[in-house]
Amino acid sequence: MTRPIVGPRLGPALVALAVALDCSGCGYRVKGSVRPIPGGIESLGIPTFRNLTQQYRLEQLVSRAVLKEFAVRTRTPVSSRASGVDAVLVGEIRGMSATPVTFGSDTFGSVFLVTVQLAVKLVRTQDGTVLWENADYLFRERYELNRNVVEFFSEENPALERLAREFASSLASTVLNR
Repeated sequence: MTRPIVGPRLGPALVALAVALDCSGCGYRVKGSVRPIPGGIESLGIPTFRNLTQQYRLEQLVSRAVLKEFAVRTRTPVSSRASGVDAVLVGEIRGMSATPVTFGSDTFGSVFLVTVQLAVKLVRTQDGTVLWENADYLFRERYELNRNVVEFFSEENPALERLAREFASSLASTVLNR
């Protein structure tokens, strides 16, 4: 007969501890992945992006993703305010469209491509100098339309969330590596 490695009460406790450690987000990162913002910027403000589209709350989705990405990837304090900081990352959502790319048997679109156009600039608050700018960000994300009317759920918002995270990651990489 084989004996268990751990006692009957200790086994579940070890599993719970392993899950807790795995989910805790302990803050370990690859060396060099957290860096300061170039140009001597000691604090960064990322106010809510300006939304020039009719898409409800798109500016909140994008701004939240950008704020989170910079908070994770830089040592520089990041806030959602535009005042009391060394530099401000100003963003504008200029366009958004959802275009069918695959059609079903009944000629309705079954797969869509959502496209978002953005402009962003990094401005030093002390003198208004534009430190970096890109007015031509274009991001796309694909999603499928659920054809079951009873279980219909629009996949556009999850696609926009994925797009916002991808944009935020790209933006942070570009600004931090400039």
